[in-house]
Amino acid sequence: MTILNNIRTVLVALVLFACSSAFAGVNDPTWNPPRRFDHAFAGKLTIKRLPQQEVERTCRALFVKHKIPVKSLTNWRGCSLLVSKRSCIIVVVNNTFMRATPKAVIRHETGHCNGWPANHPN
Repeated sequence: MTILNNIRTVLVALVLFACSSAFAGVNDPTWNPPRRFDHAFAGKLTIKRLPQQEVERTCRALFVKHKIPVKSLTNWRGCSLLVSKRSCIIVVVNNTFMRATPKAVIRHETGHCNGWPANHPN
């Protein structure tokens, strides 16, 4: 009986580990861009800090205005839009939301301004 309990415990631990690593990124409050995109933006960076519900509305409107397909996401922490090579807009929550601080969201979104694709490759 003890061997079965040990095997069961190991299996549960493996499943939990596999599930948690599958969610790394999207649910990570410090989801940083790869090193080559993780630097200050060289052009004009406009940052709009808004309450979370306004972030969702503003991001959707910004994407629709620029004819960018919008995924039906909820709980947005921020978004960014590269307006030109020298200008990028970041919309970010004004308070920590889902464990993500505004500073962490700005770092993530700045990565997108620097060319990190929306599908978040490494």
